[in-house]
Amino acid sequence: MLSHIQIETPISTASAFVGSIGKAHFSDLAKAKAPAPAQVKAATSPLFSTVEAEDVMKSAAIKTVEQYVEERGGDRPIKKVLIANNGMAATKAIISMRQWAYMELGDERAIQFVAMATPEDMKANAEFIRLADEYVEVPGGVNRNNYANVEVIARIAREQGVDGVWPGWGHASENPLLPKTLTEMGIKFIGPTAPVMSVLGDKIAANILAQTANVPSIPWSGSFGGPDDGPLQANLNEEGTIPPEIFEKATCRTVEEAIEAAERIGYENGIMIKASEGGGGKGIRFVDNEDDLRNSFVQVQSEVVGSPIFIMQLCKNAAIWKSRLLEISMVMQLP
Repeated sequence: MLSHIQIETPISTASAFVGSIGKAHFSDLAKAKAPAPAQVKAATSPLFSTVEAEDVMKSAAIKTVEQYVEERGGDRPIKKVLIANNGMAATKAIISMRQWAYMELGDERAIQFVAMATPEDMKANAEFIRLADEYVEVPGGVNRNNYANVEVIARIAREQGVDGVWPGWGHASENPLLPKTLTEMGIKFIGPTAPVMSVLGDKIAANILAQTANVPSIPWSGSFGGPDDGPLQANLNEEGTIPPEIFEKATCRTVEEAIEAAERIGYENGIMIKASEGGGGKGIRFVDNEDDLRNSFVQVQSEVVGSPIFIMQLCKNAAIWKSRLLEISMVMQLP
C-alpha cells in the first residue's frame, strides 16, 4: 500500500488523503504444494531476480529488525526511513536496502520507506515514489523548497515518526545543520556526524583540512595566512570543526579580497572563482585578468547567494591520464 500526504507550503502542517495501489497476485503458487518459508519469499519477492537462490535458501527463519540489532549488540533498530532525496539516488537507496533486508532478515518489507515527492516528480511518475511505502508531497521548484530544506525534512521526519533519515547525495546531504537538527530530535541521520560534515562537506574547510594533512594542494586563497604566512592549518576546536577565524582567512568576502588573493596566486595559469556551496556548474567562473575577476566575482555572488567564495589557481595543461577527480568511499565497522 502506498500512502500519500500533501504539504501545501514549507511551513504547513501535513495533511491530505490516503490511496492505495494494488500489488500483483501470484495465483500459480496457490495451485502448487506450499514450499518452505524461505522458498515462498524466493518465489514471490520482486527482488528474487537480483539475488542467488542458493543464498536466499540459507536462512529460512524470518528475523525482525529488533532481533537483528540485539544479536549484534545494538540498541537502536531502524524500521522506518525517510528518503530525503529523489531521482536515481532515492531509487537505488530503496532497492538496495530492500535487498539487504531480504537477504539478512528474510523480509524485504522489514524496513518501511517514506519518500518526499515534488509535483514535478509525481508528474514524471518517478520510480522512487512507486517503490516507497508512502510519500509526502512537498513544494516544487528549486531544491531549497524541498530536498535541500532542512526545516522541511526535519518536520516530515517528526510527523511521519521515522527512525532515521537517508539524505543521499547533493541537496541537504552535506549540510551539517541536518544531522545536528535530527540528532537533537532523537532521529538517526544515516551518514556522518555534524562536525565531520562541517569539515568535509564544505569546499573551503575540506581544502584547509587537506593541506593540514600535508596533501599537495593547488595554490588558492587559503595557501596564505597560516604559520609564517604559509598554508592555513585546521586547528580543530573541541566540537571537531574548523574555527571561524581560520575559515574566514581562506574566504574572499569582497572583490578587493579576491583581487588580493589572485595577485598572490598569479594570473599566469588562470584563476577559478568558486562558491563553496556551489556545484553542478553553478557558482564557478574562470578569469585571467583583474577586470574579468571583478565582473565574474559579482556573478558568482548572485548565482549562489550567501555562499562563501574562494579563489583557486586553474590546474592547466593536465593531460587526462595525469589528472583525475578522485572520489573515495569508505566502509568500516565501528565498535
